[in-house]
Amino acid sequence: MNNFIDKKALIIGASGGMGSAVASMLSKNGVHCFLVGRSQEKLDDIFSSCSSYGNPCFMFSCDISDMTEIKQCSENAIKSLDGLNFLIHCAGDYNKALAYECDLEIWDKIIDINLRSTYHFARNVLPEINKNSGGAVIRINSRDAPHTGIGIQTSQKRAIDGYMEVLFEDVREYGTKVCTINPGFVNTSMVNPERLNPEFMIQPNDIAEVVNFVLNTSETACPTEILIQPQRSPWKKANMHI
Repeated sequence: MNNFIDKKALIIGASGGMGSAVASMLSKNGVHCFLVGRSQEKLDDIFSSCSSYGNPCFMFSCDISDMTEIKQCSENAIKSLDGLNFLIHCAGDYNKALAYECDLEIWDKIIDINLRSTYHFARNVLPEINKNSGGAVIRINSRDAPHTGIGIQTSQKRAIDGYMEVLFEDVREYGTKVCTINPGFVNTSMVNPERLNPEFMIQPNDIAEVVNFVLNTSETACPTEILIQPQRSPWKKANMHI
């Protein structure tokens, strides 16, 4: 990792599988991290791990479906870290239901967690990130694989992709990188091990290495969207996704 000593990162979803891997990778390489998640117990674990590398580390339990809490969280991150260079958003929720059977309150909640939090966090922290060239906004999203029952996932995924594509145009002249990482199945608690082989999935550390790649990209280039797939199919039986 190049020139990341004393850089400052706000990591949303740091208590999850991918977020904790990203937080560990950054802390190990000298980044000061502000860890955000829902589970206090899991936050305590990743905080302990990140703190062991000897770099400043902070944590904040936040409901990212609440826009007031997002503003408070963003302000606390900038104040605690005394600045900000990177926003890395790894959090999300999932619901599978046919469009004519779905619980609309649940779908609205997912829009708040997955989509609205993306642009609310960006709006609150970009003025700080844009103060210095070399900043970055990275959103871990998901691969586009529309099939029956995942209307809300497909809708919010494409909305995030579109927002991030335009966000790059808004901030590129500040030297701020914007990248969406769209992985296939990642071995986290959100996937079903009865249907999928964990050992054949993308691993959380693989995602951390992709984040590392984006942040290390030359100042004259920006990878704006990365699709990453498991090398081998993780399905235990053919057509189980139908």
